[in-house]
Amino acid sequence: MSKRLVKRQRHPGWHLALSGLLLAGATIFLLYRPAAKERTSDLPVIAPADAPVPHQAANADQLADALYAGIDSALADLGIWPALYSKRRQEYFDRIEVGVPADLPLAEANLGISRFVQRLGGQVLSASERRSQVEIRGGFGEMQTTIFILSPIAERRRTGNIAIVIDDFADDPIAAHFCAIPQSLTFSILPRASQAPALAERVRTNGHEVLVHLPMEPQGGASLSANTILVGLDDEEIRRRVRRALRNVPHARGVNNHMGSKATANERVMRLVLSELKDRNLLFLDSRTTASSVAYQLAVDMDIRAINRDLFIDEIADAQTIQEKLWELAAIAAQSGQAIGVGHNRRETLIALLAALPQLEKRGFRFVPVSQLLP
Repeated sequence: MSKRLVKRQRHPGWHLALSGLLLAGATIFLLYRPAAKERTSDLPVIAPADAPVPHQAANADQLADALYAGIDSALADLGIWPALYSKRRQEYFDRIEVGVPADLPLAEANLGISRFVQRLGGQVLSASERRSQVEIRGGFGEMQTTIFILSPIAERRRTGNIAIVIDDFADDPIAAHFCAIPQSLTFSILPRASQAPALAERVRTNGHEVLVHLPMEPQGGASLSANTILVGLDDEEIRRRVRRALRNVPHARGVNNHMGSKATANERVMRLVLSELKDRNLLFLDSRTTASSVAYQLAVDMDIRAINRDLFIDEIADAQTIQEKLWELAAIAAQSGQAIGVGHNRRETLIALLAALPQLEKRGFRFVPVSQLLP
């Protein structure tokens, strides 16, 4: 039996002000509308807004207004875009009808909306499922204010696979925090014999993937380690240094370049490096530190599994900026089906990952080892 319905008094000025506050936050990011095989022109990837959390409602009128205004942001957090839902204000209760994409379980959408109602100070008075349609009745006390109708649809959210590679990974105080991140990551470890083996073991034990972060000669006069792959070395010394690096980092699925803007543009050097990887069936990730790199195309020509990074996520060491880069990376994945972001062993990067990865997962994005993105 439905809870009793009481005609509510409206407060238009208050409602409009709250509506403006909540809706402004939900639309501050760009809508990405790339073409795809299925209809995706109206499937934006929108980052969650940093709008203030509204105060809990003190009565039924306030709750009704807050639910009506705030549902846009709540649905955006679930990856449901505006074309999939409608809102209608009515005399006794408001009606919000939501099309739930095929890759979002109805139970998850139900839970998200129920928590939204409770967060604003309301209660779920009843919830029922009939003919694959979920009906949620929310209200204040015993007074019903809003009915939500959730119906499954055939369209899917625009998502994709994302690989996050953490370069320069070292055994420092934040390494354990990176390894404890539950989403799958790939850690690229500098091949220092003193710490690399134990660090690679820790990464693997925590369920993440390992790469060798191979030092390679850059343009200019950067400080170089003793085992850097230099353009001026002879063929055998280059091979010896690659083999030594691979021995120092156990469990590695492949290699990406540390610096290397000069070495990766040199075909002789890269052919020698890649031939060592081919002998061991290892992959190569070109970090693309120079537009002149020949590494990726040469690897393809040599029938070696190879891939390019799509985005550096932390060129600016600011947690909020890095979060924005992660949403930019998600937009690339939504368009192409997959994307690779490269970051570094920094506190700001750790903070951004901890904040953004759970939100991206809620939208349907999947975090995978970089090896899973290669054929």
